[in-house]
Amino acid sequence: MPNHSFDAGLLNPLSHGTRESELTSDQAWLQAMVDAELALSRALVDAGLAPEWMLTVCDQLADASQFDLGAIALEARGGGNPVIPFVKHLGRAAESVRAGASDHIHVGATSQDILDTAAMIVARRVTRELIDQLDALGGILADLAEQHRGTVMSGRTLGQQASPTSFGFVAAGWLDAVLLILTRLDGIAETLPVQLGGAVGNLAVLTEIARARRSDAPAADVLDTILERFAHHVGLAVPRLSWHTNRVVISELASVLAAATGVAGTFALDVSVLSRTEIAEVSERLAPGQGGSSAMPHKRNPVSAVLITAAALQTPGLASTLYGSMLAEDQRPSGAWHAEWQSLRVLERLTISAVTGAASLAARLDVDPDRMRANLDLTDGLVFSERVTTILAETVGKTTAFALVERAAQEAFVTNRPLQVVLASMLIAEGCSDALRAEVWAAFNYEGESGQSAAGIDRVVQSFRRRAAVSDRGAIVEERTQSNNDVRIS
Repeated sequence: MPNHSFDAGLLNPLSHGTRESELTSDQAWLQAMVDAELALSRALVDAGLAPEWMLTVCDQLADASQFDLGAIALEARGGGNPVIPFVKHLGRAAESVRAGASDHIHVGATSQDILDTAAMIVARRVTRELIDQLDALGGILADLAEQHRGTVMSGRTLGQQASPTSFGFVAAGWLDAVLLILTRLDGIAETLPVQLGGAVGNLAVLTEIARARRSDAPAADVLDTILERFAHHVGLAVPRLSWHTNRVVISELASVLAAATGVAGTFALDVSVLSRTEIAEVSERLAPGQGGSSAMPHKRNPVSAVLITAAALQTPGLASTLYGSMLAEDQRPSGAWHAEWQSLRVLERLTISAVTGAASLAARLDVDPDRMRANLDLTDGLVFSERVTTILAETVGKTTAFALVERAAQEAFVTNRPLQVVLASMLIAEGCSDALRAEVWAAFNYEGESGQSAAGIDRVVQSFRRRAAVSDRGAIVEERTQSNNDVRIS
């Protein structure tokens, strides 16, 4: 029988077309472990604790594909984590490059140092991808907000039509949430730290080695150099102290990942609701063969929106597990750290899939302004009750105005007449002035200014545009810097 034991994403169709597997697979984690171990070896060279020739060895060991992933995974069962067998494989490979090279592998480190650092390397790559995808989503939402600032639709509260709003304002609300998450991701991405503490977090072994091999410098200075260069080689931050049992880094990462998935899920859920047959104000543009049913040939299901929502529904439990793992005892915990591995990876996978899916969904969103207007007309003017109550309150008082419009609305509903007509009759009976009746009559108008919608849309869109402009300038500077570095290297 053929071997079909690999994970092809059968139960996670949203992952296809994303970088989820590339960034979070076993191979990606193994590469991050390689990166962490070799960064430590390079840092030892930088600090004068390992020979220069070790850099050449590191270069030859840098590609994780040369290591037997299956064997390392199998052997991990014996020690309870994958770093223990991996270090042995890496040491043998180093010796095959140059005798004595394994002496400069995994020096002064413990398994948690390497796996935590690998987790942060993966997280940094994941957050960068999420920022890229959220920027793409935000650009589309900004365009929708501007294009549809005057596209009137019914606001809905508790599942019922409320007061008129605009689709542009709704899109701006989605965009504002995206901006908040982007700000949090920017902060997280720049502060993810390396982990290096040794067996109980106090760097005792590295301190002894520094004293023995660098008598010309204080051990503390040498250790500072190692930490700084270790962090530099993997693009992470330097922590104040080892964080073996201080898992705030993980819980904060979990929080922003879950929130990012929630933002994508809220957008998708709104699309699902607005694309219902009886509403049909938006729809997901589907390719031939998409959105079908195994039983009903007519179906055009909003498949992306459904899958994004499903991803968002799974993330709170994963975040809860990672928050629970903050309860880590002693200097190295028994179980809490281990519980993080899969929970964090699945959370990262769901977030990548959801956010990437949301960007794709937004790009394929069809908006039907005519249907939005038609749905507003279903209530025969009831959606204007708040507006006319406010107008009347200026003359007759808030309580009287509310009671009058409430009574008119009930009569309009029972008699199946427009609220505008019923209310006009009541105002005549109440002896209201011609001017007041004319003002109330004119209030039943979809083209009127809807509060501060325009100002709100402008604030959010302009904030996003400013961010995009800064990001573009930063990308140009980074590209030029890399190009100059390449020239110097060549």
